[in-house]
Amino acid sequence: MEQFKKIVLPNGVRIVLERIPYVRSASVGIYLEVGSRNEKPEEHGLSHFVEHMFFKGTRHHDAVTLSVLMDKLGGNFNAFTTQENISISAKVIDEHLSAAIELLAELYLDSVFAPEEIERERNVVLEEIKMYNDTPDELVLDVYLDRLYADHALGRPILGTPEQVQRFTRDDILRYLNREFAPDRMVVAIAGNFDLRRIEPQLRRIFEPLEPNGWERNPIEPPAPAFQSFNLDRDTEQVHFCMGTDGPSRRSEDRYAFAILSTILGGSTSSRIFREVREKHGLAYSIGTFDCSFRDTGAIAVTGGTSPRHIHQVIRLCLEEIRKLYTQGVSEEEVENARQQIKSSLILGMENSATRMGRLAECEIFYGDYIPVDTVLAQLNAVTPDDICQAAERYLKERPVSFASIGPSKKFEPYLCGMTF
Repeated sequence: MEQFKKIVLPNGVRIVLERIPYVRSASVGIYLEVGSRNEKPEEHGLSHFVEHMFFKGTRHHDAVTLSVLMDKLGGNFNAFTTQENISISAKVIDEHLSAAIELLAELYLDSVFAPEEIERERNVVLEEIKMYNDTPDELVLDVYLDRLYADHALGRPILGTPEQVQRFTRDDILRYLNREFAPDRMVVAIAGNFDLRRIEPQLRRIFEPLEPNGWERNPIEPPAPAFQSFNLDRDTEQVHFCMGTDGPSRRSEDRYAFAILSTILGGSTSSRIFREVREKHGLAYSIGTFDCSFRDTGAIAVTGGTSPRHIHQVIRLCLEEIRKLYTQGVSEEEVENARQQIKSSLILGMENSATRMGRLAECEIFYGDYIPVDTVLAQLNAVTPDDICQAAERYLKERPVSFASIGPSKKFEPYLCGMTF
């Protein structure tokens, strides 16, 4: 039985907890409703840079000492930045939960952003960008989102560009923190084996003193898809492509049917595109669907890599499979197979306290309430083949397409002038 509790502090900090008494682990995360879409154009990449800097020294410990303290607690410390969130988290054995809470709070509340550490970490981030740019199967997704959401923050790479990262100053960091990092945008999530009587006073002591910052936030505007196309000209052994369109938002009632649709199309080794392109024709090693969702929009795309001589055939096969979804429909068996894949991923993930902690935060951030797993399973079970057909009609049929590719430019000329599904 799920044991969920939510505490809202007077300053707006939300604490969400799920006790799992039969495990020996506990996971804690501090989540901020701030991400790359909150940045102004000149701040592009700053959210990710700040995430790095949280680990580079506080008023009490330098970066090396912080690393030693994390190692002493064992477990895993982690952090990430998305378009809409920044998170720092830890998974430890249950007896170290209180110490992990103190350490994460120190990282978030007491980081000093020393100039010498900013310079050192600037080089680290620049190397991260280089590494990412040398990974075309990942980079093509950024190129795709940049074309789909052209001139909107959602389309900008989370890491930023080398030119902008080179310009960040300590004043830029502090200004961004003061503007965007307010208590009412913070969610503290904990899942695992813990004693609420011990950690609730600790959490209140740490987070209740936080005060609203009084700054006016950077306004967030919903994107208007641009449906542009672009090829990044590179002399690669494979050509990588990503073609897609906009989809339902994180809160849409269509999200369950759309998840099953995406899985049927290209979400597994039994999916239509994988079978057609890889198993039947042997034209790709990696091929499938990519989907993402945000507060106010979403996206879906088919992405893969193949030899230059095969790219036209691969794209034609993918387009055929997409169009079959709304011209021929799907079978009961396909829906059930996809449903079981999604359900299994969800249920098996619930055996991990870190996954459950992340889910707690996600529910609070995007829905403002905890959604029991049984509710999600019931929604998935209710999806029918007709629902899939309706979703395909609504989100895919004759929709304009954004096309992104990395490879020799002449190979992609037919796809850069606009397509539809």
